[in-house]
Amino acid sequence: MKIIGDKQIKIDTALAKEIAERSGENVFLCYQCKKCASGCPSREFMTSTPTQLMRYVQLGMIDEAMKQNTIWYCLSCETCSTRCPQDIDIAHVVDTIRIMVQEKKIKADTKNSRLFNWLWMTILRYMGRMYEIGLTGALNLFTGKPFKDMSLGMKMIKKGKLKLFPSFKKPLETKKMFDRAKRLSK
Repeated sequence: MKIIGDKQIKIDTALAKEIAERSGENVFLCYQCKKCASGCPSREFMTSTPTQLMRYVQLGMIDEAMKQNTIWYCLSCETCSTRCPQDIDIAHVVDTIRIMVQEKKIKADTKNSRLFNWLWMTILRYMGRMYEIGLTGALNLFTGKPFKDMSLGMKMIKKGKLKLFPSFKKPLETKKMFDRAKRLSK
């Protein structure tokens, strides 16, 4: 048991070991230099920085690592991984935690980003490319705000920034790719 600030923390390495087993990344190499956080483009929207996430994993603080919005607001841009002096693929650690959260059906503070991710991947899987109007429309419909962004969308369509109808790019090949990835993950 360790006391940090006003919190009493039981250090447990099981989470870090499971992440290392699944991702091949040793989170204990992180020495909290904060280079990952200083380059993160979405850190201002996250509950905790990538640096803090790594510490939560090291200490076995499952709630902090898995229930906050950090893993869902990560753009997977790999800036953190590129900047890490220890060559930890932090983006891969984040992806691994996302998978674990979904497998364990943990409720997280996602503010619809989980739904957004699911819609994004579903559209990509069946169309072979992104259809922005479909994504926005489906997200607004599922969140109970079907007319949100409608006026902005119409302006963007008129200016040619958005296409009203989707285009398909090798959807069968993309679906096969998703199916193969699902088979390999089992």
